[in-house]
Amino acid sequence: MPDPPLQDGVIALRPWSEADVPALVASCSDEQTLRFTSVPTPYTPEDARLFVGAGHTEAALPLAVVEAGDPAAVLGAVGLHAVDRSRGRGEIGYWTSPWARRRGIATRSLTLLSGWALDRSGLGLVRLELYAEPVNLASQEVARLAGYVQGDLVRGGIALRGRRRDVLRFVLTRT
Repeated sequence: MPDPPLQDGVIALRPWSEADVPALVASCSDEQTLRFTSVPTPYTPEDARLFVGAGHTEAALPLAVVEAGDPAAVLGAVGLHAVDRSRGRGEIGYWTSPWARRRGIATRSLTLLSGWALDRSGLGLVRLELYAEPVNLASQEVARLAGYVQGDLVRGGIALRGRRRDVLRFVLTRT
């Protein structure tokens, strides 16, 4: 876990808690969230409790994005997964709650967690990748604004609800 916790004065990143279950259900029941993520559908309180209970591991760090001045106000999610510290790489993903969209929340959270993950005093990774569907222009813009460089089209790169989908790979490396 980042120590001290990551924040930029507008948002803060923190572990998920049981108190977040209603916000998770509301966010993950949203049409856009369901369209571009692998959350179960319908998304139930039990799904949210399982997610919260899973916590972080050596390979995954799921974090709630909240208002910096109100840690109970969930704005979205950002998280690392497929982290392989021996290879210095990981993947990162994000979504924004419907009530927090178009405020730069995703870009702020992606920038914060990416910076910590690549920093030698943080996780010390060398390379982060993220994937966005070609039709998800908002996610692609977030990636670019956070400094990620668009790479190749990965044919059938993700499985979502029983169907393989193409994705664009975006990469950020430590400088």
